[in-house]
Amino acid sequence: MSKSVRCWSPAVALALCVGVPAVSSAAERAPFGANAFPGVIKAHDFDQGGEGVAYHDTDAVNVHQQYRLNEAVDIGVRGSGDYEVRSAPGEWLEYTVQVAQGGRFDVAINYSLASGGALVRVSRDGADEVSVTLPSTGGNGTFKSVTLPTPLEVTPGAHVLRVTFVSGSPYLRRLTSTQLPGRSFYLSRAGAGTQDGSSWSHAFPASRLQSALDTSLTPGDTLYVAGGLYESSTPYSFYPTTSGTETLKKRVVGVDLGQGLPVFKGQWNPANPGSSGKSYALLRFSGTHDWEVEGLKAEAYYYGVRADNASNLQLSGLQFNRVREGLAFSNVATSRILQSQVLQYTKRGIRLIENVSDLLVQDFVADATLKDAAWPTEGFPFGVSVENPADATKGSHDVVFNRVTARNNTYQSASAGDYQNGDGFSLERTAYRISFLNSAAYDNTDGGWDDKSQAAYYENCVALRNKRNFRLWNDSAQPTTLNNVLSAYAQKHDNYSTAGLWSQGYVEVYDSTFFGNAGSEIVLENNGTPAARVKVTNSILSDAGPCGSVSSKEGGTTLELVNNAVCDGAAGTPVQLRAPTSDWTGSPADAFTPVSAAVTQGYRPTP
Repeated sequence: MSKSVRCWSPAVALALCVGVPAVSSAAERAPFGANAFPGVIKAHDFDQGGEGVAYHDTDAVNVHQQYRLNEAVDIGVRGSGDYEVRSAPGEWLEYTVQVAQGGRFDVAINYSLASGGALVRVSRDGADEVSVTLPSTGGNGTFKSVTLPTPLEVTPGAHVLRVTFVSGSPYLRRLTSTQLPGRSFYLSRAGAGTQDGSSWSHAFPASRLQSALDTSLTPGDTLYVAGGLYESSTPYSFYPTTSGTETLKKRVVGVDLGQGLPVFKGQWNPANPGSSGKSYALLRFSGTHDWEVEGLKAEAYYYGVRADNASNLQLSGLQFNRVREGLAFSNVATSRILQSQVLQYTKRGIRLIENVSDLLVQDFVADATLKDAAWPTEGFPFGVSVENPADATKGSHDVVFNRVTARNNTYQSASAGDYQNGDGFSLERTAYRISFLNSAAYDNTDGGWDDKSQAAYYENCVALRNKRNFRLWNDSAQPTTLNNVLSAYAQKHDNYSTAGLWSQGYVEVYDSTFFGNAGSEIVLENNGTPAARVKVTNSILSDAGPCGSVSSKEGGTTLELVNNAVCDGAAGTPVQLRAPTSDWTGSPADAFTPVSAAVTQGYRPTP
């Protein structure tokens, strides 16, 4: 809306300030300025609608009385005539913006801040919140611009941006949006209009999926896929045969237009898990590189993702249900799996077959059965499996698992006396430089971690109710290292031994807790070379009730205990923890923290 007169002084009556509209009595949102993407959003052109609708201000007075006098937002002015919104922590502003063509946009915040720092969050339509730290500019009259660390993804049409002032009190002058390289295309189940993919009103139909991936998209382009159910007698598959570039990825983004994210349904059947049923994989990368895919769901596929000889993949916001394997990688480098989950699989959640390197898996859940006893698993179900390749020189390496949960990998063989398999995390000997951070293994019939890899690193990890919570075989000259881990309530699933830590290798443990595990807290075996060699420092080793033997050691093994709180034998006293329970899955976070402040050993939860 244009404003022909500016209200420079409180002496000017509001009725004479042409172009400054009054707030709707019904407190309905309405745009105030002609804000557009790409373009400039003036900070003082926040929406109409009033307190709690278009903005939140900590008081009901526009203390400077320079502009929009009937609003509570504090708007100041410089001698240059530029308005600025003067903020306080907890306040927010909203702006309705019009987007002509969708895509990715860098958003820069122009502000001043006399001293200290400020934290600001920008969100779109109540989602995709991005935080940015604003450093001091050296004075309230000195303005600088800082770009959000990640772009905003925006589709054509009207959207609402919210700017929230979390901490600090910056003066906000404007937001500037710049569209990043690349075009946007649109696809829906039936298509629409001319079906040229230029907008939602002219979306490609699903039958054009393959040509959209291979012909329409060039490096830097994005294909948006509308929500809804995609089902066909020939199940759909994203199988690109072309690549993006390192700086200009090709992208596929699922979009919720009111029907949820897109869901692709295949014909794989768990009753015949070895047959793909014409549903080999939803996402297939073979000799292709530089792709980003996010926001897709699938069910009844043999693989959710199969990638071979690929690199620079980023897969995020994916959900696979009722599949044989979630993601299977071979000869894949420099890739990321983020904020995804595989629920109810018969074989594996994530499978690294050979030569996978520089991979980050973060915020991932693999749950084989969802505790549904009727869901069939195959022999050796694994949440995460890092395999031995036929060529031992092609072991996977430099892989980081952060905030990954593997649970309910269970398998019941025909004979009750058989060893019952099913690991949360399973790693073979050719793997090396593997890290587990802030991760968890729950309710697996064998190992929480069954790790034969070389000198792995664990930090802030927890394992409960597995047969052997941590089963570590490392035969490297360097130790597998556990820092601040929790191992509790290991339980029997067959006639074989249980343990908080079972080892047949070289392991060092620091600041950790082994509590309430059936059998011994630590079991060391000598079935090969070298024999188990374990050092435990500044940790808690305790039964929940009357104390049994803290360790079970075979001849030739070594256990070194340094400065630990230990409950060993009938004369021992259990270490009292705050609220330990056998069904714990993370809450309360301090359940396994010692009651006594004098006990400084053991696991502590981290934020």
